[in-house]
Amino acid sequence: MERGQGSTESTVNPKRDHPVQYRVTAGLLNIRNGASTRDAVLGQLRKNQVIDALEESPDGRWVKTAFQDREGWVSKKHLKILPYLPGSDEDFAWMSVAEKEIGIIEIPGRLSHPRVLEYLSATDVRSIARTSDETDWCSAFVNWCLSKAGYEGTGSALARSWLDWGQKIDTPRKGCIVIFSRGRRFGHVGFYIGETDTEIIVLGGNQNNPETNISGVNLKYYPKSRLLGYRIPG
Repeated sequence: MERGQGSTESTVNPKRDHPVQYRVTAGLLNIRNGASTRDAVLGQLRKNQVIDALEESPDGRWVKTAFQDREGWVSKKHLKILPYLPGSDEDFAWMSVAEKEIGIIEIPGRLSHPRVLEYLSATDVRSIARTSDETDWCSAFVNWCLSKAGYEGTGSALARSWLDWGQKIDTPRKGCIVIFSRGRRFGHVGFYIGETDTEIIVLGGNQNNPETNISGVNLKYYPKSRLLGYRIPG
């Protein structure tokens, strides 16, 4: 049985080639002359202030930023990284991850594709469900792709959990997350690729191939009547 042509090696987080920004989460945050609480305080940042990261300390606990025409260090413990939104001429970082997985399919019967089990491990699905590729894994696939690209997903195996993630957009763009209904309670989630007059083209996991009746990572058309929303980081 063919197990798919997708990559079976781990995907590492891509090197960031864009500015990294953080939002201050503490009421007041000291900015210091060095990457230690022993270093002199140069001033303070206020809650929700956004800073550009110039450098990170070797231990990953401090971030250097510009402050009043000089540079100083702040503790990462009181910072939240802001998701990077690529320009209109760029793809979302997770798309290169997702595209390499096209061709991964479930294994009919008692065996399970190890890659699908890896997707499932990216969610809160019960441990017993992580041992079977017959567990619904569309949301697991999206979570896994975002994680490999350095983004935080919902961590949930529920497709509709993405309706509360990031920010809503009304006009889709390639690679944005698209959520569909599946009955009254359930749903499906994947990455928007394009559309026709009546259907939306989705790159996603756990998408059934009508010719083989086997689910996998592929491109599939979904009716616009089932659309629940589009989301991007925010």
